[in-house]
Amino acid sequence: MDKIIKILLIMSLLSVVAACGGGNTSTEVSGDSSDNGDNTYTFTLPHAAAESHPFHIGILKFVELVEEKSEGRIEIDVYPSRQLGDEREVLENVINGTTEMALVSTPIFSSYTSVFDALQLPFLLNSYEIEEAAFETEALDKMLESLNDSIGLQGIAVMEGGMRHIANNKNEVRVPSDLNGLKLRTVETPLLLDVFNQLGASPTPMAYGEVYTSLETGVLDGEEVNLSTIVAEKHYEVLEHVTLSGQNPFPAIILINQEIYETLNEEDQMILKEAGVEASKYLFEEIKQMDDEALETIKAEGINVVEMDDIDIFLEEVQPVYDDYMAKDPLIEEFVNEVQSLK
Repeated sequence: MDKIIKILLIMSLLSVVAACGGGNTSTEVSGDSSDNGDNTYTFTLPHAAAESHPFHIGILKFVELVEEKSEGRIEIDVYPSRQLGDEREVLENVINGTTEMALVSTPIFSSYTSVFDALQLPFLLNSYEIEEAAFETEALDKMLESLNDSIGLQGIAVMEGGMRHIANNKNEVRVPSDLNGLKLRTVETPLLLDVFNQLGASPTPMAYGEVYTSLETGVLDGEEVNLSTIVAEKHYEVLEHVTLSGQNPFPAIILINQEIYETLNEEDQMILKEAGVEASKYLFEEIKQMDDEALETIKAEGINVVEMDDIDIFLEEVQPVYDDYMAKDPLIEEFVNEVQSLK
């Protein structure tokens, strides 16, 4: 009898180990993934933005819509503010399946694929209206699908983080020559470095936590930045001029590991995509309101706000950048052509 009890105990322990042995992924699945029935999932979705950032607002809407559309069968746990690592770490973890999902800004992809540089080509998506229409193009769908072949991911949808403008404490920026020699903080991506070098500025990648002090001490003359960040980080205290240039948006992609995505039935795959598109549209409306409120604050703080006089002269200056990047991938050229037809 003692032997039988020991055998039963061992078998019980082995079954517990087997149930917990799914690796580091937090996915919990019940039911047969081939049917359209009662599958349940819990996914982890980290991102780098603060809880006040548009990205977090958009992701919370996405999670709400997914849970609503799936009637609670698909739950997504969100970890903002770099809780699970910076964007590069998060992206690597989704690629290797350690984490199921993530929201990652498009500049981070430049080390893996050039295709999403298309979204930040200068003065292409220079309004939220054009950008929102561009997100519905066939070319963008192809770009999202291309992640499967390049790095084993499924792109769900694209979210906007806030149109970027030129701010500085030296002079008004109305024409390209006004940028000559300006030490501007930029996101560390080859495309933006190429753009601002071409425009005659001195682009300086820098960790964002160092920007305020660098503006204050003169290490930096200015930055390319969205309006809500100027307010959130109180950069209006160390800036004198903001040009509403809208030279590029700052998008991010909702991602899921491709192997995990393929375990979902078609209905659940569609739930993720529909929720992503709807959350993206919702976020555009939120960002417009956030920009309006931020601009009021910036003006109230005494910052000189300048309207861009003529983007055509800027476009002429950056044409070599377009030529270089459109030659990198046919999808970039296709996307540019589709956006220009929208205009």
